[in-house]
Amino acid sequence: MLLPVAGLLAGAVYFALQTGLEVWQALSSGSVEKALPLMVGAVDLALLASVLIIFALGLYELFIAEVNPMKGSLNVLVVRSLNDLKTKLGQVIMMILVVKFFEKALAFSPKGALDFLFYAGAVALLGAALWLVQARDKPEK
Repeated sequence: MLLPVAGLLAGAVYFALQTGLEVWQALSSGSVEKALPLMVGAVDLALLASVLIIFALGLYELFIAEVNPMKGSLNVLVVRSLNDLKTKLGQVIMMILVVKFFEKALAFSPKGALDFLFYAGAVALLGAALWLVQARDKPEK
């Protein structure tokens, strides 16, 4: 089980480096029109790196040894069960889908009123999905 964990962490490092390159390209592009899609892409790569880190540390904690969180940390990476790992991964994957939606929205050029209606519907569905994910994960009082 150590080999998959190492592979996932290597992939996370790769995507983190790609994120840095994407941010560098955005900052050196010279215009907001060129920088914005690059920055959205950088966010997407950073989220992908975080998925790999969460999955790697989750597998490590479930099958190899316990990860000791730092004092005062929020225990974000603490995984107690496979279901807990799936929940954490699901949240990050949902955020990746949100970023992908915004990448597509940047290139959106409506041709008519119906296009605007579909776009508004997509935004409403995205908002509802985010609300449902947040409501599901909220602790009960």
